[in-house]
Amino acid sequence: MKTNILKLALMGAVMTTISFSSCTKDNKTDIDLDENVRWITVSGSLMQTEPGDGNAGTMIYSLKPEDAKNPDYSVNVFDDGVHIKSSRTARLQASADGKNLYNIQYTGDDGGVFNKYIVHGGKNIQADGPEVATKDYVSASPRWLKAAEGVGVAVKAEAQDAIYTGTAPNFVYKERVAAIDVITLDLNNPKITKTTAFDLKLSAEEVAAGYYISRIDVPVINKANNKVFIGAAVSKHNTNSFTLGTDGKPTWADDRQGAKSWAKTLVLDYPSLSNPTVLTSNKTRGNTNGYRSTMQYIGTDGHIYQATSGEAAGDGGSKILRISSSTNDYDDSYVFSLDNALGIKDSYIESWRYVGDGIGYVIYNVGGTGGYIARVDLNSKTAQKYTIPNEDKLKFRQIQNLTVVGDDVFIAVAPIGENGNLYIFNKQTGEMSVGAKLINKTGNQYIGVY
Repeated sequence: MKTNILKLALMGAVMTTISFSSCTKDNKTDIDLDENVRWITVSGSLMQTEPGDGNAGTMIYSLKPEDAKNPDYSVNVFDDGVHIKSSRTARLQASADGKNLYNIQYTGDDGGVFNKYIVHGGKNIQADGPEVATKDYVSASPRWLKAAEGVGVAVKAEAQDAIYTGTAPNFVYKERVAAIDVITLDLNNPKITKTTAFDLKLSAEEVAAGYYISRIDVPVINKANNKVFIGAAVSKHNTNSFTLGTDGKPTWADDRQGAKSWAKTLVLDYPSLSNPTVLTSNKTRGNTNGYRSTMQYIGTDGHIYQATSGEAAGDGGSKILRISSSTNDYDDSYVFSLDNALGIKDSYIESWRYVGDGIGYVIYNVGGTGGYIARVDLNSKTAQKYTIPNEDKLKFRQIQNLTVVGDDVFIAVAPIGENGNLYIFNKQTGEMSVGAKLINKTGNQYIGVY
């Protein structure tokens, strides 16, 4: 394994401002620079070729909390918002106070470029600090999150070609290794602070059976500030089946019928990014990397609570696992089953948010269809499902963020290409209310609140 401190990869001086002023007026309300405003930023993804693909970029618009909670207020992020730099869907993150947004551009000529913004309301945001190039370390399409306040972690896993022995037609599968890259970012004063790169493979038994790490994502730094936990997806080859290419080399078939891997998490020492270790839970055969949304949070009790997804049909649906703050390993005595709590089958957690004292809000589908919201109590292992309009046709696959302001949890709910609303949930009482209207356009989708 190699670990090194970088020469800062900064691209130029302070970025130019996208749009800002000391006081301005748009077609909805007065926008000002009052630092006491806790702006609520809504994001939406643009259709490229297929409805809901989100591949034409991301728009954002910020509003005051009182407007966000007002069902008579309308937001049209696609007409009134500003485009965030990114060829495809931006992977936005935000500071806890909502004053700053962070983005690493995803794919394209500027893929891998980090940007920081100051939120001033409406479509008025100001670029803050230098752009930072991460492409040389984690590619033009890195997976990344705000892993702790002020700290970003970007990651990449690239499965290398399978290694084999023998000669045609008697090739013998040996192993497949993932090349891992991880960097840390200072979000307050944008720069790369640390990098590491190493090869990663699973246990000898798992390797022999064809398992390998295929993707990593959703890093979080623990409460003790000495470990970073990174979710993982594990794929599997059929080690007895291959096809020969024109070059005479074998390509091993994917094994989609075999048992999925037990849930895995990659853990590194922090801030050194050294000592990589793979944790394994025997509570579920699923993935812990999620898709585009945070899947693990530090609980009020200091433990990390981690949602899983992608369990095979009939394997009990999505779970929430616990990583102990005292051992920094899975707590084998704990598992929360969304299927059991709701009395359903084949749940799939798309996104969730831990809001304190063992309470979380979970967005999920059932058997791959619909979009649903539930309040979960991780202490009592119970859940309460809410009834929202258009549940049967909601698709939350692209969702990136739910936000918490005081006791209010904000979630953007709208079918692809159709109008919807912000929904607000009181984290103490569980009460749900309907907030601002979300005005949509054909093929586009509301995907986050910050």
